[in-house]
Amino acid sequence: MLRVTQRLQLPTQRLPHLRRNITAGGAYFGGERASPAVLATFDAWHSAVGTVMAGTADTSDAMRRLHPHVDPQCVFRPPTYYKPWRGRDETLLLLGTVSEVFSTSFVYGRQWLSDDGREWALEFTAYVADLGRTVHGIDLVSLCDQGRISEFTVLARPPNAVAALKDEMMRRVPIRLAALKAKQALGLI
Repeated sequence: MLRVTQRLQLPTQRLPHLRRNITAGGAYFGGERASPAVLATFDAWHSAVGTVMAGTADTSDAMRRLHPHVDPQCVFRPPTYYKPWRGRDETLLLLGTVSEVFSTSFVYGRQWLSDDGREWALEFTAYVADLGRTVHGIDLVSLCDQGRISEFTVLARPPNAVAALKDEMMRRVPIRLAALKAKQALGLI
């Protein structure tokens, strides 16, 4: 199996407003007026993704570290489901599960932030499990006034890779979602 390793290489010396994100290994454009809370969420996001993709942390640990940076009322819109998912725990469950499906193949390329850093567009490429399908997509992320992730929409293509991703997610999510709902009903989380 081939690994996706190509990363964005841009001449940063000619673009002073382009910044480097060492954790993610990619470059991002924008965010000049981002608040410290927004930057903390951006860094936490890339730290969580980076450690899981590098295999230096397990998914549950990365999602625990990301937890305070996700709004409790977060709305998650994956390409594999028609209805949006609502809630921080549900969002983190889906993000953690998809990171297992992509394993270490997930790589961000180009990344754009609004001037205030509260809107992100993050281009990515990943393999879907060991199925030989490559998915290309964009994460569209919105942050609330407190700098937490409040909306997360994933756009992805091609259709055969999205279908393979849905199949893999459907093998894993229902049991985990039932366990999450039981814990929520019992007041354990």
